Amino acid sequence: MPGENVNGNLVLLGRGKVYFDRLDSSGNPTGEYFLGNTPSFEITPTPEEIKKYSSATRAADLIASDVIRTTLALRIQGDEFSKENLAMALFGGTGTLAQTGSSVAAEDLPGVLQGRYYKLAYRDVSSVVVEPDGGGTPYTVDTDYTVDADTGRIYIVVGGGIADDTDIEVDYDYGTIALDTVLGMTETSVKGLIRFVGDPARGPTYEIEIWQASVRADGAIGFISDEYASWSLTGDIESMATTHPNEPHFRIIKLSD
Repeated sequence: MPGENVNGNLVLLGRGKVYFDRLDSSGNPTGEYFLGNTPSFEITPTPEEIKKYSSATRAADLIASDVIRTTLALRIQGDEFSKENLAMALFGGTGTLAQTGSSVAAEDLPGVLQGRYYKLAYRDVSSVVVEPDGGGTPYTVDTDYTVDADTGRIYIVVGGGIADDTDIEVDYDYGTIALDTVLGMTETSVKGLIRFVGDPARGPTYEIEIWQASVRADGAIGFISDEYASWSLTGDIESMATTHPNEPHFRIIKLSD
């Protein structure tokens, strides 16, 4: 029939960018940030149905069926490990590990064992001297101990001159640093606005604005893997009928055919 031709231009091979505007602890927006490469962005409507079956015959035919509510779930898969993405996936926040350079004299490390690492009070250390507790002849670096300067750790060499259960003390300098951190599991929920701006390989271009979603990690995050690591978020799209009475969950804007 006229007007019923298949239109291959409407077949969608989706691509695009996903942005997240995370709400702070007071519910205020903090600004949209780009999540990076996201191989998957999906919205799944899930209806909850109630059904009534006939009791009059053995066939028990379905005589009524209604949808009592519908939930809207979303899923985002990404593979860029920014601190913001990790914080969102791990129910945390971001922070800074900062220290101002100075020196430490005679930091005690009691009862050390060979073959173990011991953390100093500061990172980015230099000019390290290790000696018996209370002073004495310093031990020999590389023979008796080694230094992991970046993390600020002392390793007690197996077979070296620092016997098991020895109390030692460490003199060292440490530098000024300010390192980004992810504060894992500091939040009970992660909520925010989600924006998708399409750039499809084929098909019409859409923009999606989800007013508010509650997201959570879905699956393991592979910090050691033979494959490129990724993270996955699932979430629920919440109704914002108070602020968006005519489109309470989301809006889809057609940008081009």
